[in-house]
Amino acid sequence: MAIDLGELIPNLVGEVNPPGGNMFPNATDDDWLVRLQNAFWETVLDGIVSGYTESDGEVTPDSGTTEFPRDLQQLVIFYAGISIIRNKMHDVKAKFRAKAGPVEYETEQAATILKAVMDELVRRRNIILNRLADLGRADSFYIDMVLERSDSLIYGDSIWVNY
Repeated sequence: MAIDLGELIPNLVGEVNPPGGNMFPNATDDDWLVRLQNAFWETVLDGIVSGYTESDGEVTPDSGTTEFPRDLQQLVIFYAGISIIRNKMHDVKAKFRAKAGPVEYETEQAATILKAVMDELVRRRNIILNRLADLGRADSFYIDMVLERSDSLIYGDSIWVNY
């Protein structure tokens, strides 16, 4: 039995927005669906999901009629949320100042708060992977160099990169 990842869009929107808020007013259902599709394959690469495949937003079992369980759907939502928040952090400016004549405006967002948010998401992800390894349900051997490199560039730990 197939599960349409499009049905998870409201849950994903709730995952990345505060209640009553909308940090992504211009996002379309196609935008959200792409994030969910990518997140599905990330869970496959991390060894969390096996025995299922995705095509055009439909998740189907490799064999049989086993439905994609709700707990795994929630992990896909979580993975998509991590990706969206990580990408949103790329757009956040730590400090903004504008001046026009005698009028001046300044706003600042602490980079340490942004780093703490991302660290919490990564910590939760690692707990999930470690717990799955403890249960013997999935291997937790993974190399996530893209995330590590992205984090390093975001937080300025890029002395090893030739920029």
